[in-house]
Amino acid sequence: MPGAPRGPLPVRSASGGHRAVWNALADFADRNGLDERTVTALHGVAMAGRVRRARYQHAEVLSLQQAQRDLRELTTAGVLQPVGRTRARYHTAGRQFPQDAIDLAQTPMPLTHPYRR
Repeated sequence: MPGAPRGPLPVRSASGGHRAVWNALADFADRNGLDERTVTALHGVAMAGRVRRARYQHAEVLSLQQAQRDLRELTTAGVLQPVGRTRARYHTAGRQFPQDAIDLAQTPMPLTHPYRR
């Protein structure tokens, strides 16, 4: 096919970006007295723009009640904003969500070739 790239395509080296976002959120959770496990929910919001209860529950191996309680507490604190009702509900960044974590998550990362140093 004319114009098609030859050889392996470059891939995004994202581990550094994810780590920086995670660390910023862990610091935020620590400063605000949030449970360490809530960083998983906050990271989902920072990286994907939203988090669902089921995904958070599964990622942290929580009971339904634990996941609901954590998300309710984050919502009450203004960190998360619920969207929708019941089964279709998800949470986005609220007024108190740390803007620095969102900025880090939205910073483009350079593509690096996986076979070159």
